[in-house]
Amino acid sequence: MEPAHHQHQQSGDPSPRKSASVTPQTLTSTQLHALLDILTHHETYTEVESFKHPATISGYGYPFAQRTKNDSTSAPTYATDSSSPLLAGVLRTIVLSFPGIRDLPPEFWHQKFQGILEKLAEANLSESYDKGSLGARKTLATAASSIHEVVSRGILGGLEQGEKRDLKGNYDRSQAEVLERAWEDAVHELLYGNLIDELFRCAAEQKSLEEHSSGVQAAVDYIIIHLATLLHHVFVLTPEGPYLLKLMENVHKLLPYSMVKQTLRIGNAATMIHGMMRLLLAKVGVGALSNWVGLTQDADDGMNLLQKIISMVLSWDNTESRKTIDKIEKTRGQLALSKCQLDAIKVHVDKPREEHDEARNHSISTPETMVVTILRRSNPSLLKNLTEEQHAQYLEYFSTLLMIRDREEIPNVLCRQQPDLLTKAVRDLVAAFEPFIRVLHEHVDLREHVAAVEGFIGDFINIGKAKPKNGNGFLSSWTSGSPKNDTEARTPSVEDYVILLRRNRQLLYNFLHQVASQCPYLTNDFRVWCNSTIKVFQQHQRPPSEHEQSTKSPDSSKSRKRPGGAGAVSSNLQHLFSSLPSSTRERILPSINAHASYLSSLEDLSRKRMQTILDNLPPDDPPSFPRPTSSLSNSGWSTPLSWGWSGGGGDSRKPSPPPTTTTTTTTGNTMPLKQSYAGPGMFLSRWQQLLDDTVIGPATLDGKLRSGRDVKGQLAMGKTGVMKEGGLDPAKLVRMAEEEAPRAPDVKVVVEALGGEFKGLVGDILKENGRFAVGVDRVGERHDCGRVRHRDRVEV
Repeated sequence: MEPAHHQHQQSGDPSPRKSASVTPQTLTSTQLHALLDILTHHETYTEVESFKHPATISGYGYPFAQRTKNDSTSAPTYATDSSSPLLAGVLRTIVLSFPGIRDLPPEFWHQKFQGILEKLAEANLSESYDKGSLGARKTLATAASSIHEVVSRGILGGLEQGEKRDLKGNYDRSQAEVLERAWEDAVHELLYGNLIDELFRCAAEQKSLEEHSSGVQAAVDYIIIHLATLLHHVFVLTPEGPYLLKLMENVHKLLPYSMVKQTLRIGNAATMIHGMMRLLLAKVGVGALSNWVGLTQDADDGMNLLQKIISMVLSWDNTESRKTIDKIEKTRGQLALSKCQLDAIKVHVDKPREEHDEARNHSISTPETMVVTILRRSNPSLLKNLTEEQHAQYLEYFSTLLMIRDREEIPNVLCRQQPDLLTKAVRDLVAAFEPFIRVLHEHVDLREHVAAVEGFIGDFINIGKAKPKNGNGFLSSWTSGSPKNDTEARTPSVEDYVILLRRNRQLLYNFLHQVASQCPYLTNDFRVWCNSTIKVFQQHQRPPSEHEQSTKSPDSSKSRKRPGGAGAVSSNLQHLFSSLPSSTRERILPSINAHASYLSSLEDLSRKRMQTILDNLPPDDPPSFPRPTSSLSNSGWSTPLSWGWSGGGGDSRKPSPPPTTTTTTTTGNTMPLKQSYAGPGMFLSRWQQLLDDTVIGPATLDGKLRSGRDVKGQLAMGKTGVMKEGGLDPAKLVRMAEEEAPRAPDVKVVVEALGGEFKGLVGDILKENGRFAVGVDRVGERHDCGRVRHRDRVEV
């Protein structure tokens, strides 16, 4: 990363030496906003990453229990100082009070779910450093962290109340700035107006939520573009995208949609639920029979259908990986590898976590590759006459062994553990949601919506694959072109995902309309939860003091002004900063200023990218043209997608055409639709920064450490996986997407100075009776049989 002072000199800002002489003790709102972003970004990922250690979950606090020697007999106790205050805050304020989730028994959390997390941590899954690439788990963990930190900042800072917004005003949906304003207006009315109640009423009365107002319609556009960008980034830009897409496709093929829909035909809800559980969770084996009779307890009773699907999907290409291992072991000639060296690598893979960590730390500090470290620790003589070509094969051998081990350990935890925690957890979830399932089954034809989900997932998988350049849309079946007959293929763009979501949003509206209109008692539960939960994002912001208004940062002209700064925690962060020694404040202030400028640049870039996508997209409601007579799912059922539901709040019975990648000008000429490989959303840049900052092991004998930025777009060595057939190279796609993105400044000095204090601050807020307080509703509710409510306040 570029040092902060270098960025200031390039941008014409005062140098750190000049700004240090006037270092203020009070931060401006812009600086407070940047400081909150830095600290939440770092703390959130630190907490996410800590879950690879088994002891982390024990110190999490409610609802996860502290582990003691007498866990089986004593009542659960909860840590008062959470090891993960930001993650715990979101779980307690939003998730635990969700209808259905709040009815889960305490044992679900501190026995079953906690047990699964601890077993996964004990499995000692591989690190990106060892494999020399950014794997699927790293990609998904950093993505979840970047989204989670946004929610955490919203809870900590809150949104200040302003004037009432008129959502029925004029919103030009072709302008990015207008969509941003619509989103901000909608969020404000969700927090401080009656928009939640109005949307629930609209869902019951209308067939589309977008019929509420033009502001809601524009806000939906904003959401769709950002969601499409996220999906495109995960499944197209990341090197693990094709692999994740293949996993999804395998799950999709294995799910018994036909049997599920047949089971849903059963009229009696209790019989239907029992049949569904038997379909997914029943086990047939000697162990299951002996456990049922009572001859044994927790004997291995095999796997049920759900576990078989998980096991098959996670290990689907282990056969090809083992072929790679065999090929390397049987190498002959000058590149032949020593059996002693291969055995040393094999032995290391099966060693406990402590030895893995010790070897990794030695590799980082030396620095040298993991293979060299392993061979040196095993027997230094094994390093004699090691060539670069042989070393590359050893790295591939090591990476492939780690990959095979991961794919064996995860199914072992989820599918072969005794007691079977996964099956028990699923049963608890079904029991908690059983009242809702009964009401839905009685009033809504769920078969229609299962078919809709099946069709949408199939189309989503199709869009992620490279398409022929002469195709007219993400569904190649609508066109005469076929990838098999087209030597050149194009990579899916952000616009393709936007069109996919636009065309299928009515499927969601149809479901919401049926539930809201047919199950009023059920929707009332969710309406109450929404109105209660949304309050955690409210903020009663004091007006800025005269000193805050008059104090300006040396680089304030380069940063966007932030009214309210860090919101409700502005005074807390101000106190943390002011409490630092003067020399420390002088050292970290340039980094805070540089980060504020960086955030402003990201906002401008995000708006620019959104406008580009809006300009590229065809009209939201294009003229219709002939469509295929039917579209069958894997099970032979006609799906709602094939019926041609239209979006945009119009008549849901109106057939809609497939999305096209061409648009027609006013003169009637057809123009090719331009493609974007980067979309809006500051969280994407923050996500990419986490990946770029990941330390990756050296690739050559010279032992030069790498970062995630150096292996961007590279698939793990030895992973046969699934590479795109045609299309653009993932590494080139990432470079294209980030060519305009500013580089994040180095803010390590800020984290070192305030990271620990900030974690303590969040922990204190978590224990207060305020934004992070825990209110868990225990609802045992039967809508038509006199439901009894009671509220238990959980003190932590």
